[in-house]
Amino acid sequence: MKKEMLIEMLVEKGWFHQEDFLEQNFCLELLAEARHLEWKQAQIGKGDKKQEATSIRSDSIVWIEEESATAAQKNYLTQMNDLMKTLNQELYLGLKEYECHFAQYSAAGFYKKHLDQHTGSKARVISSILYLNEPQKGGELVIYNREKPDVIEQVITPKPGSFVCFLSNQIYHEVLPTESERFSLTGWFRNTL
Repeated sequence: MKKEMLIEMLVEKGWFHQEDFLEQNFCLELLAEARHLEWKQAQIGKGDKKQEATSIRSDSIVWIEEESATAAQKNYLTQMNDLMKTLNQELYLGLKEYECHFAQYSAAGFYKKHLDQHTGSKARVISSILYLNEPQKGGELVIYNREKPDVIEQVITPKPGSFVCFLSNQIYHEVLPTESERFSLTGWFRNTL
């Protein structure tokens, strides 16, 4: 993991991407676990404004709870908590926790252009995605320019071990429709518990 480059890119562009961020065998272990989970339709919003909106996002999720996490999931959480310490040391962000869930996009699954920060809340500071598989076609992540949110800056093809992180309140992004299953771990470094 090139933490120096990650910090530099977050400051310069507001996002970072690296293939082979984590070993593929580790990702395949997480993928095998993901295939046996009981999925729930993802929602948008927070609290009493939370709702299903399948015209905006059509993925399913399963939250990782530390108390019930498997050894592989705990390993991932530990790595993200180590990264959180680095982010705090280098960028003085005051991050306090990392939360994440498995995400599954079935065939034709998508998530339209959005920011990851809830309205009225600044808790989510940095978003992260670890890809666990490579769909046959589609499912790319589109990153939009921080200064010009109508301009596409990068299109990232999901590959196992590939990692993306970005500023939750500044980087618009979307998941293009996928033609086969797409699995990832999606999370947020937060400044409030």
